Amino acid sequence: MNQSKISTLQDLTVGEIVADNYHTAGVFRQYGLDFCCGGGITLKKACKNHGLDLEQVKKELLETYQTDVSGNQQFNAWEPDYLIDYIINTHHRFVRNKTEELFPFLQKIARVHGQTSPHHVEIFQTFCDLSSEMMHHLEDEEKIVFPLIKSIYQKRKRGETVSSEEIEELKKQLNNMLDDHDGAGEKMQKIRRLSNGYATSEDSCTTYRMVYQNLEGFEADLHKHVHLENNILFRKAEDLITS
Repeated sequence: MNQSKISTLQDLTVGEIVADNYHTAGVFRQYGLDFCCGGGITLKKACKNHGLDLEQVKKELLETYQTDVSGNQQFNAWEPDYLIDYIINTHHRFVRNKTEELFPFLQKIARVHGQTSPHHVEIFQTFCDLSSEMMHHLEDEEKIVFPLIKSIYQKRKRGETVSSEEIEELKKQLNNMLDDHDGAGEKMQKIRRLSNGYATSEDSCTTYRMVYQNLEGFEADLHKHVHLENNILFRKAEDLITS
């Protein structure tokens, strides 16, 4: 981040800060600040909304810039088509694999412990709803949204005209994807709340511990996944529309 950005850090959105350096996500996660779905508000407003000390948060964010941003953390510098391939190969694959892996374990916990602890049933049902919606969402991205972004990007590179129909369709699809992301974020927050922050006790069985650890990992991946799309890819797509 250049000096001019650092001096106005409080006026940048949370999403812009994380897009510039993904290391800052750790600071936001520590303070419970949403940098993916809720990344559109300024740092100053986010701190005010959560009753946080703005100067302390700024201090910790600036400390992260002592760490070099390298390799796969330079997402903001990637071209849209390369970023799309990364999202599909990394995050879409993760979602598909992990939902299939977690389903039978969550089902078992709900069946065994649901009568005495009904929240396990609600966690399972919420995860089922989330999984179903995400499968449709990934299909829409891979078959409609991402190819459209790639097509418009290539046309812009070649200096070709992009039709008004393509532009309107992309605008509509981006809005749909953002709505989907909000819905997924809300369901993940519900699971976190129902599980008391994925907390386990010393006498929790191995399956119970494993499932909660994986749910927490699923949430972390979802945050990064949505951040890459909302705050980086979709903004690049919006630039293609207006350029």
